[in-house]
Amino acid sequence: MTNMPFDDVQKRFSDFAQKDYELKLAYLTNHFQRMWTRFNYFVVVEAALIGGKTIFGDKQIGIAGLCFGLGLSLVWYVMGAEDRYLVQIYREQVKQAAKVLSSSLWPADIDSYQYVGDLDDVKIECGLSGWRFEPISTTRLAALIPLAVTMLWLALLIRAIPKNW
Repeated sequence: MTNMPFDDVQKRFSDFAQKDYELKLAYLTNHFQRMWTRFNYFVVVEAALIGGKTIFGDKQIGIAGLCFGLGLSLVWYVMGAEDRYLVQIYREQVKQAAKVLSSSLWPADIDSYQYVGDLDDVKIECGLSGWRFEPISTTRLAALIPLAVTMLWLALLIRAIPKNW
């Protein structure tokens, strides 16, 4: 058995908790970047599919194009819903890591620390240029917008089917 120098367990734990918090924040931040990059790719492809045909083409999208658009928007929706789910998990992990970190660094009677992403305890005045409505929050829109586009493609497909039969 080697003689290990005596060190402060509390200090080691605080260092670990801080690194864990930083890693979880980085993971959440990186996921946001990947999520919005994917979202932008789908927006571009969907816009090209709809706009390219209707603006520069013959003003109508055929059944094959409608089916492609519907399938693509379904994939987009699934990816957006999965991204939203992961964001919720990562935010919860950041919240838990922040609680552990703050409890290891501050006395129990100090309860003023707010972690990144803590929206519950932050109260700011909303106005025309800045507001938040939770049912359509930005991360929810990553799934809601493709769901709306899917419904649009489905409606266009249903409308086009009787004409082509």
